[in-house]
Amino acid sequence: MNPFFFGRSERPLFGAYSPGRGGVEPRRSVLLCYPVGSEYMRAHRAFRQLNTLLNRAGANVLRFDYSCTGDSGGAGDEATVEEWMEDIDWAVDELMDNALSDSISVLGLRWGATLAALATQDRDEVDHLVLWDPIVSGEEYLASVLDEPGAPGLLGVEGFPYSEALRDGMRPIDLRERPKAFEGRRTTLLVAEDREDYREVVEAARRHGVTVGHQHVPSPADWSRADPFGDALIPQEIIQTAVAILQGEVS
Repeated sequence: MNPFFFGRSERPLFGAYSPGRGGVEPRRSVLLCYPVGSEYMRAHRAFRQLNTLLNRAGANVLRFDYSCTGDSGGAGDEATVEEWMEDIDWAVDELMDNALSDSISVLGLRWGATLAALATQDRDEVDHLVLWDPIVSGEEYLASVLDEPGAPGLLGVEGFPYSEALRDGMRPIDLRERPKAFEGRRTTLLVAEDREDYREVVEAARRHGVTVGHQHVPSPADWSRADPFGDALIPQEIIQTAVAILQGEVS
């Protein structure tokens, strides 16, 4: 594994690149996009395991911290949705440069899935998109995690700051209204719950003439709530399914 910084000099992004193990062909390249806030902490071990399994299957993998999060540059209260999507754009280029690849797959979890779909919708190099438990509606998400989502000033969720600018960027996002984000590449919705809003995303894409796969893998993990046995959630079956999807073994 090769940890390094990339992107803007004034606010560098921290990434970790690991090449796939030799002897496995065809070799894929996969960008992993974390969730945000406390969900980042709960998902970290799951992403490390996903990274390892993809490497064993021969895939080159890059995972990274968005600006103002983790080990990347910037203060937490300076984060914006627009900059996070630019970060994903930087990461796409960085993975292609490291892997010497002309096309890549992207897997994102929760906000990482939603932002990845929007940030890469005009990137022809991204030919495969896996949305793991995506945030469908920014407004509904904020209502679920904040006591007073419309309150002015800086708000917090389990110690992570949500500025007005960040909330203003999240609020209007609704994947049901953005079917263009799925055009021109294979897209799979990978979900732990068979929820109505997920099915509405698939149906909205279908009406737009786009096919979105829907894989339901039941899992008790709730990324938005602390696990009573510790903050790390590692839903094994859904991780294994994600690897199979990215390897083309599951549609």
